[in-house]
Amino acid sequence: MRLKLRYFALVKDLTGKEIEEVYTNCFTLDCLINELKERYGQRFKALLEGQVTGVKVFVLVNGKMDVKELKEGDEVAILPPPAGGELRKGKLDILEEIKNFRSLAPLEAGSMVVYVGFVKGMVDGHKVNDLIYESYESYTQQRLLEIEEEIKRRYRDVIGIKIIHAIDKMKPGDDVILIMVLGRGRKDAIDAVKDTIELVKHTTGIWKLEVRDDGEYWVVAGNTRVKRT
Repeated sequence: MRLKLRYFALVKDLTGKEIEEVYTNCFTLDCLINELKERYGQRFKALLEGQVTGVKVFVLVNGKMDVKELKEGDEVAILPPPAGGELRKGKLDILEEIKNFRSLAPLEAGSMVVYVGFVKGMVDGHKVNDLIYESYESYTQQRLLEIEEEIKRRYRDVIGIKIIHAIDKMKPGDDVILIMVLGRGRKDAIDAVKDTIELVKHTTGIWKLEVRDDGEYWVVAGNTRVKRT
């Protein structure tokens, strides 16, 4: 059976490749994972078995969790938890995006809450030179849209929401993520932004490689840093 495999962030470092096609006799995900552990060695095995502190690896089949059976042509993605709508290549024009979203406010809107995340220049006493983002784009695009719909269902006074995340090689001070919410009042709009930040951070396929003066680190969920070797 032919399968397409995709590896992200520190998983990619261990396999030495981003994508490959394999032919296997495995018809279950567990069988395939065991096959890959044998192929890629002890460090890969330790990562998948949760032996790397602070890092839990996820496996998606055609962008979905909890799939156990495999079939011809499936895409299997192996990815660490994310670091954190719409993905954008390149830099964000924050003021233009805010202006455009504000212009869409209907008559019943009475508030707009904005969150902007940008690249730190110093982490744990070390200078950050670059922050390189990568993503599992098809999954993340869909997940950002799902988050927007989920937030609108959760907060009845939220009228509109937009999430934009830049995917590029960024420098300290560069704007990376923009979350904008229009609400009838301020409370739901403020709470909606808080919830959205956490959902983007923990449930999307976005990772970052932090290039510092003391080495390179993959940043995954909970701001866990795994040094690149």
